[in-house]
Amino acid sequence: MERFEKQAIAYTSACHGMVHVLELTYGVVLVSIAQEFGTSLFVLGVLANVLGFALGATALPAGFIADRIGERRLLILCCLVMGVASIAVGLSLNIYMLGTALAVLGLALGLYHPTGAAFVARVASQRGLAFGYVGIGGNIGQALGPLLAGIIASFLGWRAAYFVFAVPAFFLAAMFFLSLRTETHFTKQSTPEVGAERPSLRPVILPLVFIFGAQTLNGFIYRGAVTFLPLYLSQRIHLAFLNLDSVLIAGSFTAIALGFGVGGQFFGGYLSERRRHEGLALAIVLLVIPLLVAVGNSEGLVLLTAASAFAFFHFMGQPIFNCLVADYSPAEWRGRIFGLYYFCAFGLGSFSASILGYVADRLGINWVFMVAAGFGLLSLIFTIFLLVRALKVSGSRIGAGENVY
Repeated sequence: MERFEKQAIAYTSACHGMVHVLELTYGVVLVSIAQEFGTSLFVLGVLANVLGFALGATALPAGFIADRIGERRLLILCCLVMGVASIAVGLSLNIYMLGTALAVLGLALGLYHPTGAAFVARVASQRGLAFGYVGIGGNIGQALGPLLAGIIASFLGWRAAYFVFAVPAFFLAAMFFLSLRTETHFTKQSTPEVGAERPSLRPVILPLVFIFGAQTLNGFIYRGAVTFLPLYLSQRIHLAFLNLDSVLIAGSFTAIALGFGVGGQFFGGYLSERRRHEGLALAIVLLVIPLLVAVGNSEGLVLLTAASAFAFFHFMGQPIFNCLVADYSPAEWRGRIFGLYYFCAFGLGSFSASILGYVADRLGINWVFMVAAGFGLLSLIFTIFLLVRALKVSGSRIGAGENVY
């Protein structure tokens, strides 16, 4: 790799990590916000819904904007707005200001995934390896974000966590601006042949509907888990002998649980090279459902073990579902299809925060994970249909990891 390429991958990976740090911080400081503003879990769930939906909604236009102004410029904008919005969250005086600031933060976070993927695909000479590094950056952010947020919030207050995280966001904006000005030397985008016929989406519409349906429900599970798992762990894991703050407990044990997702990502990518993707997706959903039930019915070490296993298998599904999208997407449509895919996962999936916040208020927070298991059952239906259809297609090479186009 040349110097520019290494820098581009490093900064894009770090940006991926920051996106997930800021995404997960709200769930960690949820209990502190509830105490300060005196609001219900339902209202706090609605605010998480605002953050998540804004994140997902931006995925749709992000690809088109990046094509017009360039991925690097849009990543600079992403980092700048992340920093400004983080400060705005920390300065919020009431629940309405907080909701507005979280919405702006979500819009900024949503710019990253389609734009970062397009940027890495264009500048990387070894795309698979580069995407691996970027994935690691995101998982490190998911694992360390709750821990860092919990430590900062427990000593300095929940607002300080957002103020601190604004600093690396501004730093990354400066690095994208100052260090990657030579990006014009890297143009790995292919030019379509003159007169070439654009492939039809008709043969893949049905399987894409199954994939998007399953991923929307997986997004329901993800948003509910990352929003309420920190609070749930702080209530169900008691370490009174260590005299730890509840926010610190929430962040620490969430970091432990989500840290297992790093291994899940690697294992999912490994299996994706060797097994039928549709079958792997079905197996993942089958494994996640009983683990969610276990999380909702346990405490202490058993709860931590179940939460860690859930994180491992849930995140193991990410590279598998990414491969499925690539399998069924014509190259000319891939960016837009991935944008729709992320909208389903983050945007539509965000509504579970409101739904599960209501469930937590009415039935108890453990029912968040029981209802999430119900979402898993619905996702299972889509993955069964997807696998059955794939098996019926004679001569299909999709299961071997090859694109139908």
